[in-house]
Amino acid sequence: MTIAELEQKTGLQRSTIHHYIRCGLLHEPYRTSQTMAYYDETHLRKLQMIKKIKTEFLKTAKTTRVPLDYIKSRMDEDDQEGPDQLMARYHLSPKTSDEKPTEKKRKKKDEIIEIAMKLYAKKGFYRTNIRDITKKAGMSSPTFYHYFPDKRELFMAVIDHVIAEWQAKSAAVIAVEKDPTQRTIALFQTFQEHYPRVGEVLNHLRAGVVTGDPWAKNKLLHVYEVLMGNILKLTTDGIEKGTIRKVDADLMSYFLFVIDEAAIQKAALDDRYTIKELMSFVADMIAFGFLTDSGRADLTRYRKRKAQSKN
Repeated sequence: MTIAELEQKTGLQRSTIHHYIRCGLLHEPYRTSQTMAYYDETHLRKLQMIKKIKTEFLKTAKTTRVPLDYIKSRMDEDDQEGPDQLMARYHLSPKTSDEKPTEKKRKKKDEIIEIAMKLYAKKGFYRTNIRDITKKAGMSSPTFYHYFPDKRELFMAVIDHVIAEWQAKSAAVIAVEKDPTQRTIALFQTFQEHYPRVGEVLNHLRAGVVTGDPWAKNKLLHVYEVLMGNILKLTTDGIEKGTIRKVDADLMSYFLFVIDEAAIQKAALDDRYTIKELMSFVADMIAFGFLTDSGRADLTRYRKRKAQSKN
């Protein structure tokens, strides 16, 4: 058939068909001259397969781009099947997003996530490429796309994995410890235990924000929202009960989170302080502030003078 007939039967533009030929997804047509070429049923069948592969992939992937390596790997698998099995596979209904992956696939995904986290710790997210990950995992790049559609989706899985671990432990603490002071200390300890991974995720996202990556900014805001969820709830409850001053609960939660993070970093940098000592210092500052009675009196007089000068 001519290129025009192939376009009509597949619904694809000739530029797309030519692109697939250049990429090696389709074999060259039979050419009778520089301007005339003929395509056979194999071209038609492969183009139908490619459309099916892309449709199945896009139904579950959070991206609009289907990697060529993924399409090639699926086409290679197809070459190992007989015509009956092949046609049957591509006439089945596409998988829906609520289908659970097999236990083997889930374990492999977890293994890739663990490998990615170790590489991110050494090279950072933006300097780690898929080839680095597949080499450590002992798999080919096309195989990687069976588990994750691209590098960014893997990073999202890493973030979700790290945060889920921390959330589960925090939820257990809240369920068991009812004393507010002891609960705050226990939550801090939980955060400190998980900080090597949580901090790694935060640092990679912060680096993306600095370089102007809007995706990193949106994801970082979401991660902060999740990480500060418990602090925000405790702060809001305290304000409602009257044990905490009426302040912006969201802003206060953010600063409390930053203080916790700074305390962990200080303990790692300075051997003079233990985590327990820093926790006590933070708790004291939260409860009593930085100013003495004399300092608060001075601040009150200063504010009165400033208000009078404005009037």
